[in-house]
Amino acid sequence: MTPPEQGSQVRAALGTIVAERGTEVLSAPAAMANLLKDLLPDGPKVVRMLVAAAEDRVADVLGEHMSHGMDAATAVSLAASRFTDASMFPGEVCAWIVGEFAIALGVLLPAAEGSPAVLPPLAAKPAAERTVSAGLSGRAGLSGRAGFAGDRTSVRPGVAGRAVVAYIACESMEAVIPVDLSARTVRASIGVGGWPKAIAVTPDRARAYVASYTGDSLTAIEIGTGRAEPAIRTGRGPVAVAIAPDGAVAYVVNQEDDTVTPIDLATGRPGAPIATGSRPSAIAVAPDGATAYVTNHGAGTITPIKVKPAGSAVAAEPGEPVPVGSGPVAIAIAPDGETGYVANHGGGTITPIHLRTGVTGPAVRVAKHPVALAVTADGATVYVIGHGDGTVTPVLAVAAGPDLPPQLLPGSPIAVGRLPSAIALAGDGRTAYVTNYGDGTITPLTLASGAAEQPIAVGKRPWAIAIVS
Repeated sequence: MTPPEQGSQVRAALGTIVAERGTEVLSAPAAMANLLKDLLPDGPKVVRMLVAAAEDRVADVLGEHMSHGMDAATAVSLAASRFTDASMFPGEVCAWIVGEFAIALGVLLPAAEGSPAVLPPLAAKPAAERTVSAGLSGRAGLSGRAGFAGDRTSVRPGVAGRAVVAYIACESMEAVIPVDLSARTVRASIGVGGWPKAIAVTPDRARAYVASYTGDSLTAIEIGTGRAEPAIRTGRGPVAVAIAPDGAVAYVVNQEDDTVTPIDLATGRPGAPIATGSRPSAIAVAPDGATAYVTNHGAGTITPIKVKPAGSAVAAEPGEPVPVGSGPVAIAIAPDGETGYVANHGGGTITPIHLRTGVTGPAVRVAKHPVALAVTADGATVYVIGHGDGTVTPVLAVAAGPDLPPQLLPGSPIAVGRLPSAIALAGDGRTAYVTNYGDGTITPLTLASGAAEQPIAVGKRPWAIAIVS
C-alpha cells in the first residue's frame, strides 16, 4: 500500500539522510523525526511510520540478519514480519517501509522508482456471503458493560429476538463488514474512510461510528439500514473512538495531532481539540461520563481528562499524566469505575490503576505486544489480546484494599488466530469474539465450555469489532 504520490519522495528522503548523516541515524527516532519533517513536510502520516521503523530498530535488525550471512530478500522479509508484529501498521505498509530502509542501507536494489522493494505478506481474500460450520477448540472470555463504547472493541447488551451482528472494521478493505453471528453469514460490506482503526456503538444501538486513520474522519453507520452517513472531519490520524454513556458525545483520538476531538453527535459538529500526551492511541470513558482516559503510546502514560457538556460544546480539563508502562495502546475500565487496566504494547504487560487516587500497581507481564483488553461484568477477570503471540490471556483481578488497584494474577495463555487485534462479547455474556488480523477471520469462543468454534472469514485485515444485539 505504497502511497504513490510519496513513494519516490520517501526514497529520496531516506537516501539524503543516509548520505548526510550515515546509516546510524536510521535507528535514531528523534533525529529521524526532525529530519523527515523537513524533507517530507506534506507527509505527516508516512513520517510517523518511518519514525516508528526507527523506534523498532528496523535498520539494526536488517544489519544483524545480513551479518549472519542471510541473503537480502530473506532478511527483508523477516524484518518486515517483525515490524508488522510490533507496529500494528498494515502488513503491506510495513513491507514497503522495510524495503525502503533496505534500499537506503544498500542491501537491496530498487525494483523501480517509488515502487515497493518487497512483496506484502499474503492476506485472506475478501469474504462473500457465506455460511461456515463449527469446529476447533480453545477458550477465552470477557464481558462488556452497558452504556460504554470505545477503542477497537464495543459491546452492547442484548435484546430478545434481535439478531446478533458483529461489525468488523477491515483496514485493507476500507470497509466495515457486518456478520450475522447466529447464522455465521457475512453481509454486504459498508464503505468507510481509509484504514478504519476503531468502531464504537451508541447506547441506543442506532449507529456505529468508525474512525478512519488516513481519512482523518469519523463515519456514522445506521444500524437499521447499513447506510454510511457523510464523514465528519476529525484531527489528523484518528485511531480510537469512545462514546459517552449518555450517547451525546463521541471522543476521537487523533494520533498525528496528539489530541482528542469531542464531537456533538446530535449535530455532527466537532469541538475544540483537547491536548493529550505523545502519540495517543486509545480512550475509555468512565461509567459516570465525567472523565475520559487516554493512553499515550509515545510517553508511556495515560492522561485523565475531566469532561463536561457546555451547551453544544465540551469543557475539558486534562489532568496530570500517570506513568503506566512502555508503549500503552489500550485501556479498559471495570464496571464500577474504580479501576482501569492499561495494555503496554512495548513491555508486554498490563498495569492496573485506581482511577480515583491515581495509584498504579505493578505492571504484570502477560503476552507479546498486547493490543486490546476487556473486563468481565463482575470485574473479576481481565482478558488480554497478545497481538505478537496469537493469544488471549485471562488475568484475575484480586482486591488489594481500599484506594488501591487490585493484584493481577495471569492465567495460561489461550491460542487463537494469527495477529489477534480485538475482542468483544455478545450481549448474553456467553460468547466472546476475537478478530484475527493476520488470518482475515473472527473466532467465536464459548465461555462456559472454553471451546473455540471454527473461525469465520470476514475480510482483509480485520482490526476492530463492535457487537450489536
